[in-house]
Amino acid sequence: MELRRGFHEQVDELNAELLRMGSVVVETIERTRQAFVRFDKDLCRQIVEDDDIVDDYRKRVEETGFELIARQAPVAVDLRKLIVIMRLAQHLERMADLCVNVCKSMESLDEQRISDWIRESINDMGVKAVQLAEQAITCYRTADLAMADDLEDQDDAIDRVNRRFFREFKSTGEEDIETAIRIVMISRFFERIGDNAVDVGEHVRFMLTGSGTL
Repeated sequence: MELRRGFHEQVDELNAELLRMGSVVVETIERTRQAFVRFDKDLCRQIVEDDDIVDDYRKRVEETGFELIARQAPVAVDLRKLIVIMRLAQHLERMADLCVNVCKSMESLDEQRISDWIRESINDMGVKAVQLAEQAITCYRTADLAMADDLEDQDDAIDRVNRRFFREFKSTGEEDIETAIRIVMISRFFERIGDNAVDVGEHVRFMLTGSGTL
């Protein structure tokens, strides 16, 4: 009994570490949105440098998770919980990596070539990406299956904005090809943040019900 109590205490500590990581990633997404809207390349460089912080979180979560599985041999709900914690850490790291990709893509952009509709649309995607990441973390923290299921519907809004870039560039031809490619890439990176949030919801469903795929 004492061994099992110690195990659950360690899982609680690991869970807290994951939630701290989630807070850092949400902040990173918001900073990335601001960096684009303000076209702040200094902030972009800081976001790239800070990526090691998220990487370290992921490493600690995975190392602790594997150690608990090896030493305690958990089964059923406990095992699903540990697996999901480690998978969520991977998705959170990917979200942060996508923010780094946005910042690196901005390096060769000329602010004068960024029209208002581009800035507004990327800002809209950034806002929605932050909301999705927050909802994904909340549905895990509160074990809210309905909130997890809602993530896919919320993600549709980002997908619509992403598709708009293809339509606009194709129909107007106003932007030069290099700028168009960079903007489409940045749009895609924000869209992928939303996709990772949806994946978090899938893992929460697996954790709570045992159904679905990892």
